[in-house]
Parts: sequence; structure tokens; C-alpha cells
Amino acid sequence: MDQSEEMFNLVRQWRKSGLSQSEFCKPHGITVAKFGYWVGKEKLVEKGAGFVRISAQRSATDNAYEVIYPNGVKVNYQGCDLTVLSELIRLY
Repeated sequence: MDQSEEMFNLVRQWRKSGLSQSEFCKPHGITVAKFGYWVGKEKLVEKGAGFVRISAQRSATDNAYEVIYPNGVKVNYQGCDLTVLSELIRLY
């Protein structure tokens, strides 16, 4: 079991325990700060958040970008205005 699996397992145990993070961390020898990091990371994993994959396809005359959000939604953008492209990425 790697560290992330171990920590996510502890986060799940904590959620079921009814204890505060501080109370749970003491017997497990974990700092509250480290545990809080893993609680937040576990929320992101559950939510499906993460990096947005962008694939750029260039042709001789125009740029084509496809923004694929973690939930599967795809947005195609043709143009070279990076402000528009950054807004598409920021929407998630």
C-alpha cells in the first residue's frame, strides 16, 4: 500500500469515527497539518477535480484547441486569443 492509499484509508476511518481531526491524529502519530492536507486531497479526488487536459491541433491557417473537462465535457475553440482559451480553462 503506497502513502496516498494509506492516508486516504485513514481519512475514511476518521470520517466514520466521529472524532475531531486532532483527536484522530494523536494515536496515529500524524500531525494535524499533514492530515488536513490529505483530507483536502481526498475531497478533490472524490469530486473528480484535477488538471484539465488541453490538446492543441495546429493547421496552416488557424489554431484549434479542444478543452476536455474532468466530467467529460469537450469544448472546441478555433482562434488564437489566449484570453478566451484561459477563460475556458478557468471555468472548471
